[in-house]
Amino acid sequence: MRDLAGSAGRICLMTRFVLAVFAVVLLVPGAAHAAACSPLNCSPSQFDVAGTTLLGYRSSALGAVHVVDLRSGQMRFAVPGGFVGGHALVHSAGKTLAWYDLRTGVKTGTATLPWTMRFAGVSQNGSRAVGFRSPHGAQTVVIATDAGWQRQVPLPSGNWDFDALSGNNLFLIKYLRFGGYEVVLMDLSNDSTPTRVLKDPRETATIWGTPFSRLASPDGRYLFTVYLASNGAAMVHELDLVHATARCIDLPGSGDYGSALSWTIALSPNGRTLWAANAGYGRVVGIDVATRTATSEFRLNLPYWDIDDGTFSAVSPDGSQLALTDRGNVALLHLANGKLVRREKVHARAIGYAPDGRLRTLT
Repeated sequence: MRDLAGSAGRICLMTRFVLAVFAVVLLVPGAAHAAACSPLNCSPSQFDVAGTTLLGYRSSALGAVHVVDLRSGQMRFAVPGGFVGGHALVHSAGKTLAWYDLRTGVKTGTATLPWTMRFAGVSQNGSRAVGFRSPHGAQTVVIATDAGWQRQVPLPSGNWDFDALSGNNLFLIKYLRFGGYEVVLMDLSNDSTPTRVLKDPRETATIWGTPFSRLASPDGRYLFTVYLASNGAAMVHELDLVHATARCIDLPGSGDYGSALSWTIALSPNGRTLWAANAGYGRVVGIDVATRTATSEFRLNLPYWDIDDGTFSAVSPDGSQLALTDRGNVALLHLANGKLVRREKVHARAIGYAPDGRLRTLT
């Protein structure tokens, strides 16, 4: 295991990304509008349903969500595709928004808007839906609840998108004229103009690359986003929604965009360590959430792993093991020493741990 606490080479500006920025737009579908990758709309994904032993997963960007009980390993129900926050999912159809409780599968409320909007995401607890509309050419951000409450806040000129919403902190994406984008904070307590740009104090505020996967901490405080460049470089963007701060943590490996697509992230049960694993580059990195630094790294040898379809991961309840699946293989790693405990051929649509530590491969 190698100590990375003193690692340089940070890429919030993404030095390795800059040379390839135009290629990103050309090679990655929708890259020009992918920067506001809201939770779970970047790639096939799985996630814990907040405060439960349930696991939700989907096989496409904003596809239907299937919910499994990790205690029994049985599928409980499926709900339509949408954005997820906490234990809620919000589905959009025309002017109507529908809220679903991911603990039960029950539709808990609807809201019919007087106009259409571009639905962009939800708040961290899922109670508020966020979208954009441009009445008479003036762009506004829209916030709505299932109680019928709606709020429209005007935005300055420019190209805006959604990143996150927690309390009165609305985090927006501002696309820059000559490429790249910034994360900008708007204070909803006074509808202030969104001009406070969040940045790593060691770096420029400009972010290059394309968001690939997103993971929210169970308490709603953090959002972790993996950003990829067309040259295969990657980083984790850690956004603290309570203190409105952001940090960038470089991930190892570059030169192969296909390999970069196998990055997967999982949070330890105590919330202190974010584990990032990549079978293509053969690396596992442990990131200390509090200090926002990569503190450990080890090699990963998984030959013939399917790196093209994305990788799912989960950390055991005691924090000792990391489970990975490419849907056709399952691998278990011991996190104390990076040793491969087991690998076997298993068709798995998702993977997770029961509270008693049993591994569930959902076939």
